Amino acid sequence: MSNLTNHALASQSHAAHNQTDGAPQRGTFRAVLADPPWCSQQTGRHGAAQHYRLMPLPRLRAMGEAVREITAPRSFCFVWVTTATVPQGIELLEAWGFRYTSFYFWAKPRFSMGHTFRNAGELLLLGVRGQGTRVAFRAQPNWGFHPLQEHSHKPEEIHQIVERLVGNGPFVELFARRAAPSRQHWDIWGDECASTISLARWGYRVPSDRQWLQAAPAPADDEAATDAMDAAGEEGTS
Repeated sequence: MSNLTNHALASQSHAAHNQTDGAPQRGTFRAVLADPPWCSQQTGRHGAAQHYRLMPLPRLRAMGEAVREITAPRSFCFVWVTTATVPQGIELLEAWGFRYTSFYFWAKPRFSMGHTFRNAGELLLLGVRGQGTRVAFRAQPNWGFHPLQEHSHKPEEIHQIVERLVGNGPFVELFARRAAPSRQHWDIWGDECASTISLARWGYRVPSDRQWLQAAPAPADDEAATDAMDAAGEEGTS
């Protein structure tokens, strides 16, 4: 909840959305990029729980209703996982309506902890939706060596890779922490960013949702509303 700057800029969504609640229109996005706040092995002294709110797998899976509605019939989904959450990541793709097909490996410049191997990277799972969905670029290597930044900061190059593979947008990043480093059509949503769309309609609320509440028309006074309905009734029966 710490990075709600540039709110005015971020509120200019690239997606066509409902002016009342900020929800994207059905079938808007051709690709989703998500960095879910996994619970698995993240509650220790050095875990992600020290940096942001975690979300249990059933709650993540339940986002499928929203994701399926806002993505195009032929679309792509990219989900970040650790070595401990690979099975959950594939399960999540399926719950969101995508079929797992491949992965991209982010090779890191130093080792972290691990129960068997010392971890030296993270995986970006790729899922596709729809018959005949094909990538636009077929020469992309499935790994890259990228530097470490602050906790959970994923490489900026990933957005370019997504754009290269998918082709035309629009795109959306879920659980984003900052605006996408791209001039392409990216919307963002999350606790820690100035979200440009809202998923509150499906029960997933973030601080930026208040922009839609502020933009919504104020409810009419009960007495005034009653008078208006009476007048309309009289006109209709005359």
